[in-house]
Amino acid sequence: MTFRRVALLCLVLSAACTSARHYELTGQILSVNRDKQEVLVKHDEIPGYMMAMTMPYKVQSSSILDNVSAGDLVKAQLEVRDNVPVITAITKTGTAAPEVPPAPAPTGGFVQMLREGEQVPNQEFVDESGNTRAFADIRGGRAMALTFMYTKCPMPTYCPMMDRNFVEVQKRIKANPALGGNVRLLSVSFDPKNDTPAVLRKHANELGADPAIWTFVTADQDAVDRFAMSFGLTLVRGQAPDPNEIGHTLRTAIVDRNGKLVKAYTGNDWTPPQIVADLEKLP
Repeated sequence: MTFRRVALLCLVLSAACTSARHYELTGQILSVNRDKQEVLVKHDEIPGYMMAMTMPYKVQSSSILDNVSAGDLVKAQLEVRDNVPVITAITKTGTAAPEVPPAPAPTGGFVQMLREGEQVPNQEFVDESGNTRAFADIRGGRAMALTFMYTKCPMPTYCPMMDRNFVEVQKRIKANPALGGNVRLLSVSFDPKNDTPAVLRKHANELGADPAIWTFVTADQDAVDRFAMSFGLTLVRGQAPDPNEIGHTLRTAIVDRNGKLVKAYTGNDWTPPQIVADLEKLP
């Protein structure tokens, strides 16, 4: 290889390694989850990247969380690589009582998180056609991949990414005769106030969702919150300047033909081929 080609290769590799974007985030920490290496932050607008809102962020290493706690006012360095935001450093600038207390848990008390092999609650939903349908009826004795979203989500790597991934999963299901009519996809909106059947139907049509495969549903807020929390989802309502914004984590799950949880993915760290492979493995 000539020196010229080596130099060109180095430039290409250098460009690939510096594709990350960097921003400064200013706000207040509302909660710290050391197990998940995650902080819930109510932050100001991040110019050039995101409007002011409340949402969870992963941190680059657990040591970043050593000296921070709920109520801390902070400046943080945010790195966005491949559309995934990660906090790389946090500087504490003060402390104050959170302006808005954390949203209460749904009425009815503690929600037990599902474990693999456990039966998924047979929650009643309203689908994009306005029909009331139980989870088991939507599944119809078939294996299913389900995810959570809301149509007003402003984060491209959150709900919109779940939508895009499910579009690709649907495409792969249709191209696979072994799956065909044997699996279902379900997108559950946790925003019943705005995601009416008409809104969900329009959203499904824009995505090209095939109703024979992919269903969009929502439910009463308390009911849908309990259902989402049973999969390990975190929801924070009423803490963003825009009342339509909901702080949330991500969860995508595989359910077998008997309605039992097989696997749950946290965040957006999964691919359409993985979901299809999970569905193919089920008897």
